[in-house]
Amino acid sequence: MGKFFKLEKAIKFMLIINSDLYKSNTFLSKKEISLKLEELKKQGKKIGLCTGSFDLLHPGHITHLVSAKKLCDVLIVAIAEDDYTKKTRGGEGRPIFSHDIRAFMVGNLKAVDYVILDTWLPEPGVLEFIKPDVFIKGLDYSDEKDPRIIHQKKIVESIGAIIVYTKDEKLSTTDILKHIKEKIG
Repeated sequence: MGKFFKLEKAIKFMLIINSDLYKSNTFLSKKEISLKLEELKKQGKKIGLCTGSFDLLHPGHITHLVSAKKLCDVLIVAIAEDDYTKKTRGGEGRPIFSHDIRAFMVGNLKAVDYVILDTWLPEPGVLEFIKPDVFIKGLDYSDEKDPRIIHQKKIVESIGAIIVYTKDEKLSTTDILKHIKEKIG
């Protein structure tokens, strides 16, 4: 392992990298994004919000975010915190990178204006806090039967926003990792 890579015994579910080396002025705190939103809304900017783990950033994430940016003036991405990602993305070994590192990677993509950490759950959630004009999800999240999506749709309606699904190819970090395990190593 390299100089800055180490596996800490206390956190066995992810690769730990020295987060101090990966800072971005696009990664904002709750207070910073609140002030920024006030300014942007006064300017009449259309605010878009994407949420997700963005664990092991791949081309599917990038095409989704590029498509999302076309739907708004300012694109904010809320990165799921580590515990949520571990719980929803397969347990041990996930996330691969901490939310700080995932925020750094996503925040440095050209299509993304700001990144926040989605730690304000369960209520008020990031949707109620940001109050975007458009909430942007991948087409694979358009399933009306998923209770999480139904709940998100109700929130989107209650804040006067719309939900839009991008039509980009679905790629999955879980499938990529499965391929690596089965075919490579």
